[in-house]
Amino acid sequence: MTACGRWAAAGLCAVAGWAASAWGAASPAGPPAVAAGVPAALAGAIPGVMTKGGVPGLAVAVVRGGALVWTAGFGVVRAGGTAAVTPDTVFAATSLGRPVFAYAVLRLAARGGLDLDRSLSDYAGNDGVFDERIRRVTARRVLSETTGFPDRRRGEELTIDAEPGERFSPSAEGYVYLQKAIEAVTGLPLDEFVRREVFGPLGMAASSYVWRPEFAIGAVGHDYLQQPVATRPPANADAAESLYTTASDYGRFLAQMLHPTTLDTATVARMFKPEVEVEPGLAWGLGWGLEPGGSRSLFWDWGNGRDTEAFAAGRRDTADGIVVLTNSENGLSVAEPIVAAVVGDAHPVFAWLGVERYDSPARTIRERLVRAGAANGEQGVYRTLKELERTYPAAAFGESLLNTIGYDLLAQKRPGAAALVLERNVKLHPKSWNAYDSLAEAYAADGDVRSAIRTYRKSLALNPDNGNARAALRVLEEAKQRPRR
Repeated sequence: MTACGRWAAAGLCAVAGWAASAWGAASPAGPPAVAAGVPAALAGAIPGVMTKGGVPGLAVAVVRGGALVWTAGFGVVRAGGTAAVTPDTVFAATSLGRPVFAYAVLRLAARGGLDLDRSLSDYAGNDGVFDERIRRVTARRVLSETTGFPDRRRGEELTIDAEPGERFSPSAEGYVYLQKAIEAVTGLPLDEFVRREVFGPLGMAASSYVWRPEFAIGAVGHDYLQQPVATRPPANADAAESLYTTASDYGRFLAQMLHPTTLDTATVARMFKPEVEVEPGLAWGLGWGLEPGGSRSLFWDWGNGRDTEAFAAGRRDTADGIVVLTNSENGLSVAEPIVAAVVGDAHPVFAWLGVERYDSPARTIRERLVRAGAANGEQGVYRTLKELERTYPAAAFGESLLNTIGYDLLAQKRPGAAALVLERNVKLHPKSWNAYDSLAEAYAADGDVRSAIRTYRKSLALNPDNGNARAALRVLEEAKQRPRR
């Protein structure tokens, strides 16, 4: 992948040529005009990427030298509809709300309204946690994702799974706990607090952690088959994942991160100081993921809903950045090349997130097999699988991919088709206990109890600790012994 680190005023190195050849031509209507300093081919290339990647709608904002210089919308808010996406279309940005909340918390802390290293239990009680380690959960540990909490509660009680501060462990519950502390300290609900600290000062009038009726005309989420997904608005404001925003609004926030005016630069720098290693080459600061190596000092975060995906990234050395909001489960697959065109180079975060690029064999294999199975059951899967196996090498049919396809087909109420895919999975990955476990589930869903029992036993032989197989076997064997009427 070719990209330039510093954008030149004329032509911007090789990005335009790469984008035009790798992404395809512009849409018939022509690309939106771009501002100076934005890769000229970017607007023309995005529609082609969206088509190949199965993304109905996308909005983008580009920051250049710390200033928001370009916003644009592409595609439609709902597949099959005519309402176009614009820079002011509201998207569910989910976890991209975490850096915004972090910024608001740091503004409060800079004025002495909160101690980042004081136990949150002093502000918000123990939140029903009966573990003395709750005293070691602080705002800093929430924002650096090191609370030790699970991502979400497994039951009524919130648990601590790891020593606070010990390791990177992303947790929506951590953000909710900090939200409760902030609301107790300020006397303001979350959305009012963030509006005071961030939305108001930056002119982010369309952004909110609370659902508004006007958001109903915003972007509709879609699954990977480009089908609209009906979702309920969140019942409560949630600092971890209920942000609604536009490309224009989030672009203003990203510009603020790259050229601070409402928070002193020393405090902003704390957000970008690595607090914990995620993996070699990746770290986490306060609210942002980081690539701390080299001269680029890249920061980033993503939003990953069930049917919407988003990404934002910035380079502190050049003060350049980009926001990509999509209304699709496939969103991150198209975000990677768009981000690279603006901030340069490939980034390990996408590999860490397990993102399949829009043009990867895995994306094609998944979509074609599920479509074939949903339409024509086992026959459709059998024919399509044979065709795909003639097209792609065996290595393209990874265990995780085939497992995902199997569960996709189960969700489509096609257990026989799912079993066919998962049979191929155990053939290609015969030492995987999980592959056998999934196949057994498909057999059971298809009413083939004998095959399900036999396959669960194979899974247990490979992994005696597979509690799911043991529990499923008990149910199946009891059902088998039950007299029929």
